[in-house]
Formats: sequence, C-alpha cells, structure tokens
Amino acid sequence: MALPVLLFLPLFLGAAELELSAEADRTTVALGDRVLLTVTATGTKVDGLPRPSLPWMADFKLVSTIWSRFGNEPETDSGPARQTVGFIYTLEPSRTGDLTIPAATLVYNKATYKTGPIAVKVVPAGESVPPVQSWAEANGVELVGTIDRSSVFVGEQVQVTYRLFSRTRVGGAVMKDVPPFEGFWAAEVNDTNDLTWEPTMHGGEPCSVAVVRRATLFPLQPGGLVVGRMTLAGVVAVAGGLFSGMQTPFTVSSAPLIITVRPLPDSGRPADFAGGVGKFDLSADLSGNQTRNGEPLNLEVRVSGTGNIGTIGEPQVHVASGVQLLAPEPDQQVSTVSGRVQGVRTYSYSMIPRADGLNIVPATSMSFFDPTGDTYYTRKTGNETFVATGVLGGGVSLEHGPQAELRGADILRIKSYYSRVAPAAANPYWSRLLYSLGVLVLFTGVFVGRHRRRLESDRGYALRSRAGRLLRKRLRESARLLAAGDEDGCYAALSLAVVGYAGDRFNVDVAGLTGPELFSALCGRGAEPAVAERVRDFSSRCDLARFSPEAAGFSPEAALDRVYDIVRSL
Repeated sequence: MALPVLLFLPLFLGAAELELSAEADRTTVALGDRVLLTVTATGTKVDGLPRPSLPWMADFKLVSTIWSRFGNEPETDSGPARQTVGFIYTLEPSRTGDLTIPAATLVYNKATYKTGPIAVKVVPAGESVPPVQSWAEANGVELVGTIDRSSVFVGEQVQVTYRLFSRTRVGGAVMKDVPPFEGFWAAEVNDTNDLTWEPTMHGGEPCSVAVVRRATLFPLQPGGLVVGRMTLAGVVAVAGGLFSGMQTPFTVSSAPLIITVRPLPDSGRPADFAGGVGKFDLSADLSGNQTRNGEPLNLEVRVSGTGNIGTIGEPQVHVASGVQLLAPEPDQQVSTVSGRVQGVRTYSYSMIPRADGLNIVPATSMSFFDPTGDTYYTRKTGNETFVATGVLGGGVSLEHGPQAELRGADILRIKSYYSRVAPAAANPYWSRLLYSLGVLVLFTGVFVGRHRRRLESDRGYALRSRAGRLLRKRLRESARLLAAGDEDGCYAALSLAVVGYAGDRFNVDVAGLTGPELFSALCGRGAEPAVAERVRDFSSRCDLARFSPEAAGFSPEAALDRVYDIVRSL
C-alpha cells in the first residue's frame, strides 16, 4: 500500500510541547492540478497556535489556506489531554519537473519546529499519473456526489447530494474545494457542520455515512452541464497496523457530475412565456380604486408556486394610454418543502395617471412550462379599475353643456387705470421674496417633470435612482440579522446588497447569474473589469462564508467594511 508522504520531524526543544508533521496528498501530479499540503501540530497547549509559515516558492503558487481543529485525545495517566490542529495549504505547480515543497516552520513559545521538504514530480497536463492510495482510501473514507436525475429540461430542478462514507472515526471535516455551480441557479445550498452518522453498506462492506452537503439547482442553459468536484479535508483515526488509532489528516474528492439539459420545446411556446418551469399561479392586486392629484397607485403582480421561482422573467403588464407604467421592483421569497423549491416572486409597478376618468388595467397573462407533461400552460389575472381625479392638465371638458353659458358671468373687469396700484418699489421686500419663490417653484417643477419623464422612459435611470435606497435597506437588514445572531443571513444580505447595487448602477438583471456571468454582464455594460471582479469575488466569498468562515477570510464586520469600499469604487 503506497501511502502519501508523512513526515514527523519535531525539534524537541525544552519540554517538546508540540509535534509538527506535514503531508502531501500526492507526490506525482499533472500540471494544472493541485497538491494539498496538510501541516498538523499536536500537543497539550495548542490554543492560539500561530499559522505555520511557508517560504516563498518559485515552483508553486499558494492558492488558499484553511485552519481546522482536527480532534482531541482523552486525558490519560501518562499525561494531560492532547489536541491536534491542522493547516491545509492548496498548492498549484507552475512548471513540470522534479519540484520540492519546502519545509514549513512554526515558532511557538520561543521554540522552533520544522517539517521536512517534500519532493513532488510534475508531469505535463493530460499525462497519466500513478494511483496513490491515501490514508482516506486505506480507511474507507470516500466522498460521493449524486444527482436525483441526470436528464432535465432547462429550468427543471436537480438536487445534488454529497455523502461521506468511512469505516472508522472521522473528525474536523472542512470543505476545501467547493463546486461553483456554473450554468445553474443555486436556489438552496445546505451544508452540515455537525455530521450525523448512520450505519450503511458501501462497496460491499459495512461503514457509516453522513450527508455533508445538499444543493438544489436549476440549469440555465441547454447542453451537458458539469457540477465540478468537491474536496473535503479532515482527520481520520487509522484502523489497524502500526499506526492504529493515530489521527492523521486526509483529503477526499468527489467525481464530477454530468447533467444533460434539454432545451424547452419551441413548438407551442406562447408569446408571454417568461422562463417559468414548474407549477405556478398568477395573481395581481391594485393598491386602491381611486387616486387624486396624480398620486401613483401600486400594482403588485405575484407569481407563486413550485419550480425555478428565482429565474422567472418579468410579466407583460399593459395599461391604458392615460396611465404611465414605471419599471417594476422585483422581490422574492424562496423556501424548500419536501425537497422541492417553492416561493413567491413579486413585481411592484408604479402607475401614474395622466388624465381624469375611469382607467382599466387589462388582465395580465403569463405562460409556464410543465416538465411533467412537456406542455405549456397559461395563467391570467383579472381586470383592475381605478378612477383618477384632479390630475394636472386633466379634468372633464366644459366646452359644451348647460354650464357653458355661465362662463364669464362671474368675471371681474381688470382696472383700466393704475394710479392706485402700488409700484413694486413701494414694497421691495415682499415683491422680491415672492419673485424668488416663483423662480424656485418654476425650476423645481422643471426638474421634477424631467425626473419623472426619465423614470418613465429610461429603465437604467430608474434603476440608478433607486440603487442607493435599496442598498441602505439591505444593509439595515444585514445589521439586523447580525444582531440576531444569524451570520448566514447577514452574509446573504451583504452579498445581495453589493450585487444588487452593481446591477442597478449598470442596468443589469443580476437574478440567477453565476459568478462568471455576473462578471461578463457588468463588463458588457461598461464596468471596469477590476471593479466587476471585486463584486464577483465578494459575492463568492459571502457564499463561502456561510459554511466555512475561515475560508472566506473575513468576519461579518469586515465584510461590511468591504461593502462600503466596493460601493465607492462603483
């Protein structure tokens, strides 16, 4: 059995408080692949242990680092309890040849501890490498990813489940490489911090299994989409042999998953189809049945049901010629019930009347696709009506009718002389004040009118106008969630604040976009690539922080500071 390199080279200084070891998960690797280097420290006092340092490496790129508490050993008669902590470094070779990972160094309590260097052979990309049996394989530790269906339509739900199998004790498992789910809308991702083990059979042998991650995905495009591998790192208790009972670090990876995504049929596709796949209903509510002096009313169109609720497009709402319709503000609530994603997506439209009288808002229709029957179906709302009065420039005409003959009866004649009219100079204070107020009102009216017209005709201007208000609302929500102890919700709100603000600033519909798609969309709208990358990276880190705060590299408070920095750059 070829085991990975495991070097125990502690320098016993003083009381030899620590034992430092290093492990590479492979010693032969193809260019473009990665090597996981795990440095573990075992001792009686490891709280506050600093991170081991690696020297500058010309032949390797340090991709990331994760800290993890691997486990505790019980106290014995021979001494106090010992603890093990690990530091996992992801290294990527930069060239082929016989390379060397240099020794890691740890300085603790004025003592210096070192591991030994590890030789790694790097072959050209695509060249086969000899299989290496790791400590994980030797003890039956295996990470398996499964999908509940391998062939679906665009927008149809797929559930991905990752299970960890082991024949012996596993502890301190942390996620190292997480698939980005490119080409999918990830409606819900559940990560398990405390593994719940159950007995099972795997590979014909008894073992234990625990679910480490479940993800509910909806494909956004047809073709063969790949869910990349996921890698776990942790510690396993070696079973049997010379090292029986010893806790040693391991890394395991799942195999990539391939999902065949079929395009939605063109035959019979209605004109009002907006991408909804599943079972949905449509409803609409108007905020009132009358309005005065041009005050806007709010029309809420709600799509509710089970399916890809987060990627459904905007409904086609029609109004009469006497009503102006502003761009909607979408909002959604998503949950999972019995393994199926369901929710409500709401579109709020502001309607501004332009004339007095009765206005009818026609019924709104929206079509969806039912994957169980391979057919399209349509849902409709009812008509909505309201009465507008006192609209500027509106009103009922009095050119004809019985009151027309009364016009002019109460008109007072203008004086034909001016001797009694006080000149403006006689009261300069009031005249100048009223003149100034008149000019101010005039310019205010011009500005408000121009602003309103741009809101109605320019969607990008409307989005930019609301960007700051929505940003402040989302930041307040993130602060509330953090105060309530919901760090996951806080990270989600911060990610939505940054991504939503960027989308509003550059007129990009960010709903359902993956990281690369978000980057491309922002750059396509004129955002600087460096700024677009900061937005994408922040969103990705917030998602990562929900299940591995150490891997994200910041706390909620630090993430909030980063939000302000990104917003300034936007």
